[in-house]
Amino acid sequence: MIKTVETRHFEEEASDFPFRLLSASYGIADARTGPIERRDYECCTVEFVYEGSGSLEIDGVSCRPATNSVYFLHKHSNHRYWPDRQTPWKKMFFVIDGDLMEYLFRAYGIDKIHHIPDCPELQKFFDEMMRLRKSGVAVHQEAAVIFHKFLAEARALVSGGSSCLPMEMIELKNFIDDNLEEKIRVEDYCAKIHRSSAHVIRQFKTHFGVTPYEYLMRRRVESARLLLLYSDLSIKEIASRLRFSDQFYFSNYFKRKTGVSPQHYKKKMNR
Repeated sequence: MIKTVETRHFEEEASDFPFRLLSASYGIADARTGPIERRDYECCTVEFVYEGSGSLEIDGVSCRPATNSVYFLHKHSNHRYWPDRQTPWKKMFFVIDGDLMEYLFRAYGIDKIHHIPDCPELQKFFDEMMRLRKSGVAVHQEAAVIFHKFLAEARALVSGGSSCLPMEMIELKNFIDDNLEEKIRVEDYCAKIHRSSAHVIRQFKTHFGVTPYEYLMRRRVESARLLLLYSDLSIKEIASRLRFSDQFYFSNYFKRKTGVSPQHYKKKMNR
């Protein structure tokens, strides 16, 4: 049998937001727990194994998720999974759905990935999902932010992007990612770590291919795309939220980077 504890269900909350956190829970298996099998799975479950191991067969692929690994039960997948009899797994998981979920999976290239081994650094995102309290529609919006950060870090692990990065560069990137809607001064971060701005900017560009400012603006354009598609905010409100000086500068910058104006982008993608 498998025991779930501290389950929090959110599916009863009405929401038009294109990302839904359906539940977040722990699952503890034992030697008697049998296989779970599904065809054309109606949503998506993301699981973190914090102890033990088990087996997963999904869409013709087999793997052995063990301690500190993550696996994905993607929407519409056919899958079968079960715990090891000698060391049955203990897991944290969250269940999600929505158009934004599917878009983010594709955008980060995780839609075809089923298993990420040896990734203890991803557990924090499961902790955050578990801490979300029932608070109306906002819970889905907050879960979407957590999931977006989770996929960004998962993509870096899969591609080996963070394996040789200096910690100060990882911290600066995370600082930017976490403060897209705030006024960011790289100089303040440099002062905190006692490094010159020139040194930090040079190192950041060496490791990420762009300056911190260019990375910040790239991420703000990504956020603008999502807000244009999945929010009711006006172009002026999006510009203000993402710290552009005014909507005209935002519109011109967005068009320069994407080839279309924010208004035309919204119309084109929502057809």
